[in-house]
Amino acid sequence: MNKFKTILKNIGVIILSIIVFVPGSLVQNTILTIFNFQNLACIISCILRITITVLLAWLVSAKVLKIDDETLGLKLKPIKLPLIILAILLPLLILLFYAYILPGKPYVTKEGKLLNSLINGIFNTGLPAGICEELIFRGMIFRYMKKTLGQKAAVIIPAVLFACLHILNMQTFNLLDLILLILAGSSVAVMFTFFALNSDSIWPGALAHSLWNFLIIGNLFGIGEIVNGKPNASYIIIPVKSAGKLLTGGNFGVEAALPSIIGYILVSICIYLIGKNKKEII
Repeated sequence: MNKFKTILKNIGVIILSIIVFVPGSLVQNTILTIFNFQNLACIISCILRITITVLLAWLVSAKVLKIDDETLGLKLKPIKLPLIILAILLPLLILLFYAYILPGKPYVTKEGKLLNSLINGIFNTGLPAGICEELIFRGMIFRYMKKTLGQKAAVIIPAVLFACLHILNMQTFNLLDLILLILAGSSVAVMFTFFALNSDSIWPGALAHSLWNFLIIGNLFGIGEIVNGKPNASYIIIPVKSAGKLLTGGNFGVEAALPSIIGYILVSICIYLIGKNKKEII
């Protein structure tokens, strides 16, 4: 009976955490829609979304979940250099792979729109999703599950949930598309969790998440015809010279492709090895 109650409480925390995530996202999307993604609107809506989400997460965690800001991972701490290097290397190597190893021959599609693409990528796709998603998944959900279900369950369950929620971005898909997305979404979520475990903070994972979003799906660069389940509308497009879904990622895009999945796993292994001697990782 106690185990059943614990499971129900964790389901409730997942629902509550997603509710916490929604208001900031709605505010951002409303502002962007009204002002048609103008540069100042992107910046203001980003600040408002992050502020609303952080305040709600802090309030719910402190008053309902009984988790303080340090345990939640909100407390600012210096980010270890190896984690910074890994956060930068992963998206850069994926870009280089598709641009120069396949090769994809990048081309500019929005002449004169570089500044707009940069601001959109940083303040619409990079920072808000990187910070808010890490706070919800590797902060609230992970920390509560770790306290009630144990660390292994807290790593695996939110990772699968994180992957499943991204199915909403897909327009159409078949079984292989779905398998690739679940595998990619779960492995990248585990990678972000390892960032959090190594540092006992959400911020290294938020850095990695924001950089990935900015460089891979942030409207500056875009790999292939589909980016994050939507038609590619990036400033620079890197076409994928392959019809194979293992390289294109199917109807979700390159984030669910085999090179990205391998990258997520390799970074996770690196973080595990970095923290192994200090007993920081499972």
